[in-house]
Amino acid sequence: MTDDAIALMHLAHQLHRSLDRRLQGDFVHPKPPEAQIVALWQVRQSPGMTVRELADELQMQPNNASALVTAMVKNGLLTREPDQRDRRVVRLHVTEQARERTDEVQALFSGYLEAALGELGDDERAAVHAAIPALTRIARHVRDGRPPRDE
Repeated sequence: MTDDAIALMHLAHQLHRSLDRRLQGDFVHPKPPEAQIVALWQVRQSPGMTVRELADELQMQPNNASALVTAMVKNGLLTREPDQRDRRVVRLHVTEQARERTDEVQALFSGYLEAALGELGDDERAAVHAAIPALTRIARHVRDGRPPRDE
């Protein structure tokens, strides 16, 4: 394992944990499990997706995604709506309550990161900005198990 791979692994974990801990202290509502937050962001990004599509995006077994969706519907975070063309297909949508709460989480996360970026010098901020496309490709590679490709 290369030093860069180890450093990136530790950095990703540290950043994730730090964001999560800060959120626990600042989010005024009970914090939903991480799987629910990620599912809400995914459904919000792709309204009308199916449970199968959500499972694929979250890299979950379909039955686990179905259980997650059922809990989220019960908690008023998602709705299930029949497809207009094929009534056998059910489409997922984020509720207004979930939209407001994901906006709050996003604002908190963005605020934490913007404050940290503000402490960097111009060259460091430029380096972070320049690294984002490569880091995105690395994340896709790790998720998909395929080599990163130019996009």
